[in-house]
This record gives sequence, structure tokens and C-alpha cells, in this order.
Amino acid sequence: MSFETKKDREAILDKAIKYFVDEVGLKIAEQNPCCVTFNGDKVGYVTVTLTQEDKKFEVRIETREFEHWVRKFVEEFK
Repeated sequence: MSFETKKDREAILDKAIKYFVDEVGLKIAEQNPCCVTFNGDKVGYVTVTLTQEDKKFEVRIETREFEHWVRKFVEEFK
């Protein structure tokens, strides 16, 4: 799943961390300036990857077992 936004890199990643950690209960498995990966307790993951295009970012989200939560996260940007 992917979408575009004019929010800055830090705002996007901060929102993803707050949402997937605080609301969904996942843990950060890996984080760097362009992406963050979250893991569940037993199975599943969510990876948020940012690619800059001109003055906006393409946000790509890959998931297994957390599709519902990813759709809700994407809706917050619309």
C-alpha cells in the first residue's frame, strides 16, 4: 500500500511510531532515516518506507497480519 504526502520526513515517521507502537502495540525492530519496521509479539510486521519525490514523499507500507491497522493509518493522511 502506498500514498503521497507533503508532510516532512520526521512528521511521517513520528506519526507512524506513535500509531504502531502506542495504539497498535508493536515494537520497533529497525529504524533509520528512510524507514522503520515494527514487529508484533509472535508474528507479523509493518515496514514504512519513505521516498522523496520533488517536495513530497511517497510512503510505502508493507505488512503481514496488520492490514486492518495499516488501512486505518493511511486514512489518517487523507
